[in-house]
Amino acid sequence: MISVLVPTYNCGPWLGESLDSIFAQTHQDLEVVVVDDGSTDDTPAVLAAYAGRLTVVPGRHEGLSAARNLCLQHARGEWIAFQDADDVALPDRLASHLEFLRAHPEYDAVFCNGERMDGAGRVVPARIAQQVAGHRLTARDLFIGYPVYFQGALVPRWAFEAAGRFDPRFPVQPDIEYGYRLFRHCRATFVDRVVFRYRWHTTNNSRDRLGGREDIARILDALDEESEREIGPARLRARLARHYFRIAQRRLERGQHAEARTAAALAVALKPLHPQYRLLQWRIPD
Repeated sequence: MISVLVPTYNCGPWLGESLDSIFAQTHQDLEVVVVDDGSTDDTPAVLAAYAGRLTVVPGRHEGLSAARNLCLQHARGEWIAFQDADDVALPDRLASHLEFLRAHPEYDAVFCNGERMDGAGRVVPARIAQQVAGHRLTARDLFIGYPVYFQGALVPRWAFEAAGRFDPRFPVQPDIEYGYRLFRHCRATFVDRVVFRYRWHTTNNSRDRLGGREDIARILDALDEESEREIGPARLRARLARHYFRIAQRRLERGQHAEARTAAALAVALKPLHPQYRLLQWRIPD
């Protein structure tokens, strides 16, 4: 059985379409668990229309990571498939995942692509997809830009148990942080096949550019030695320094001088001879 897990917060306008796409799957051996993360819109009324077909778990609006962890606590299936409450799964999403994994026992989990509903193309761009497809996903793939869309994945439940809980300290980029841990514990691969449609709107986490960059910097700063070796220490330091430099720029533009000084100092500590980083540090008022 597949447990389809749907964390939701104020997605009432889109939730019904998302759930309908799950109940329309060609693979029907599944359960649907929805965690309502303290919604204040018409989400309860939308869910009431599906009474008897899914399990609803109330949350306290603690964020996406907490809602996902609560979903996992209530999952009973051998397999886990997360579904975003504002996205739409294609009818053969689950069946195609199972078919692939049965044909490729060298992998434990599979991640696939999605496409934007606004016609802007695939969510994993062709440049990245070509580099990460067809092999076991590693820290290097995450470092070059693979975005880890769980709404296009099928993962065994034991792998989530091995990797641990989603970390609420990363509100914008929880998937990437979790990917570094998950790919260490299970053999996952990427297949460049579209299995979901991605809705782009004003509440997407990915629109928070500064918060996303700060999450990425903290993720890279905390990588274990094995991940650092896979990426290359010099490449990792250069990327991390650039992130801190951009964070310092944005904080300075906002007049947040203390935060800008901290980020600039971290950039200079990583690349002490970089003239642009040192100049920015000098420009920030005391």
